[in-house]
Amino acid sequence: MLFPSRFFIFIFLVAGQLFIFDAQAQNRRLERADKAFELRQYHEAIELYQRVYNRVNRNNRAEGTRIVFQVALCHRYTNNHRMAEAWFNRAVRANYPDPVAVLYLADAMMANEKFEQALEQYKRYTELVPDDWRGPRGIESVNLAIELLKNPEPYEVEAVRLFNSRQDDYTPAFSDHRATSLIFASSRDDAMGRRTDPWTGNQHTSFFVSYKDRAGSWSRPSLLDEGPINTEFNEGAPSINTSATELFFTRCTRSETVDMGCRIYRASRDGANWSSPSEVRLTNDSLVTVGHPAISPDGLELYFVSDMDGGKGGMDIWVSRRRAPGDEFGPPENLGPVINTPGNEMFPYVREDGTLYFASDGHPGLGGLDIFMSYYSPDGWSEPENIGPPLNSPADDFGIVFRPGEESGFISSNRGRTGAYDIYSFILPPLEFMISGVVTDDSTSMVVPAANVQLVGSDGTLRQTETDRQGMYVFDHTVLRENTRYELLANKAGYFSGRASQSTVGEERSREFIVNLSMAPIPQTAIELPEILYEFASWELQPQFKDSLNGLVRTMLDNPNIVIELASHTDSRGTHELNDTLSQRRAQSVVNYLVDQGIEPERLEARGYGKRNPRVIERTIERNGFVFEEGTRLTEEYINSLPSEEHQDVAHQLNRRTEFRVIREDYDPPEPPDADQGRSP
Repeated sequence: MLFPSRFFIFIFLVAGQLFIFDAQAQNRRLERADKAFELRQYHEAIELYQRVYNRVNRNNRAEGTRIVFQVALCHRYTNNHRMAEAWFNRAVRANYPDPVAVLYLADAMMANEKFEQALEQYKRYTELVPDDWRGPRGIESVNLAIELLKNPEPYEVEAVRLFNSRQDDYTPAFSDHRATSLIFASSRDDAMGRRTDPWTGNQHTSFFVSYKDRAGSWSRPSLLDEGPINTEFNEGAPSINTSATELFFTRCTRSETVDMGCRIYRASRDGANWSSPSEVRLTNDSLVTVGHPAISPDGLELYFVSDMDGGKGGMDIWVSRRRAPGDEFGPPENLGPVINTPGNEMFPYVREDGTLYFASDGHPGLGGLDIFMSYYSPDGWSEPENIGPPLNSPADDFGIVFRPGEESGFISSNRGRTGAYDIYSFILPPLEFMISGVVTDDSTSMVVPAANVQLVGSDGTLRQTETDRQGMYVFDHTVLRENTRYELLANKAGYFSGRASQSTVGEERSREFIVNLSMAPIPQTAIELPEILYEFASWELQPQFKDSLNGLVRTMLDNPNIVIELASHTDSRGTHELNDTLSQRRAQSVVNYLVDQGIEPERLEARGYGKRNPRVIERTIERNGFVFEEGTRLTEEYINSLPSEEHQDVAHQLNRRTEFRVIREDYDPPEPPDADQGRSP
């Protein structure tokens, strides 16, 4: 009977030993995972952590929560924002003790364009850690992102399929002043290094080059060389001076188990190839990282990134200067707190006009790394400006390069694929404008087909078109230009011209302008000119009433084919002979003024009607406190019936008037004196 007991005891002891052996194996795997994480071997660390998580979590919830957070960090560092969000969310729900998990969850949500959820987490983190700048920065970033995405810049951004591979491709740089050759870093299969980068799981990056032919097509990228520039290590972030004689780049070396850091190297042009590179000595501290060089257009300043002492936190942008090309660079200088933040500022680039572009996760942005720009003046660097979408996105955006003198170039971004970087082209297309509208009858609001619409630009543009059956007209982008003022004039027989204006001055985006025009039918009856009044027995045109004729001047200029009669009327006092003469002179005084304003005399006929046509009030008016009802005819009998002399004087003044009436529409304007100059005989 003892045998069974001994058997179970034996089984129990064996099982206990297996459990101990298994626990020891799990501990070793966890130690290996932590070691890989410490060495930034995140791709390997993820696999190791996940292999031990389930068993560790069953026995030690706190350690299991730590593993969840570590896996989330690995995904964060390898730019897999979707997985990072999922694992940070698990860590937060498992009450990971460090509030930074909340911050990183917000960052991942931001990168995944979940702005409202990210805002909640940033606010939560700010409450948990009120002294950390990253909480308020995150809140500001969400609000900025929402605002910027409402009004993106008019750049067109597109992934360059020819340059991109299944692996990472980034940090492009033009290698000649004509921007016809492009160097960039890539971890594609053809890269030199055969080892796998433990951080990303990809091969080490090498430089590749593509050339643009005369037709504007780029060649398939090929390896820049097989030495001395490309090695088994990571090469990236190239920068080439304007004369294409110096190449600066970053090289990061490592042994089997030790990351030996990054340094900047310089190579000079050796015929068609590059010379063997040498390190640019910017620090003597072997523990300091130095990289991302950007040579200035004059070749005398080298901007770069480092975590050396004296910075503002994270990676900062520094500058070293030299007196002449080929000289050694002087001591590094930090660009200061306007540019650098407690976060990371990286990938500087200096445009030909001296504008500094760089990537940052410390300044408020759309998520991840955003590209910023800053100008230098005697007062120092300007406040960095986020260049906005679509150049920036909620993902990482960096490594911008412009074609000389153009608003086009390339950027690096991982917006398109989970964790992978690609090269994108961008271009600011030329502004295109269009003006369209409908021409209508001013009295009936009906459309006017077959009306001639003329466009006159301040740049000398002169175009015309005709409205269709629906009264519509269009002037498209082939006609309209930037920073130009336009006048539009609609004409048709039987109508006064309709006029409108539109300007593209100051417009920064392409757009269509809707400009509707209305034309008033030419009436058969006379049209009274406003406020053309005369003193008793006088025909002098009073200065204060000359401005009232400017509208008629404009009408005559806008309608160059009409001929008008200018009719003048007197009040009922005096003889017919005296009033006929007086009214003729009054009409002629208006004609003389119009001629002085450039109207051809042949288009003007002066006619004095004396007191023969008393005025009929078309609409009820009030003058000097006296009301004259619509339909009232200001005859001598009516005026004499008014109760006071003052009232009668006002009525007489209303009778002293000048009117115009269109009598012909067939006037043929003479051509300007120089109209025939330059024509072929």
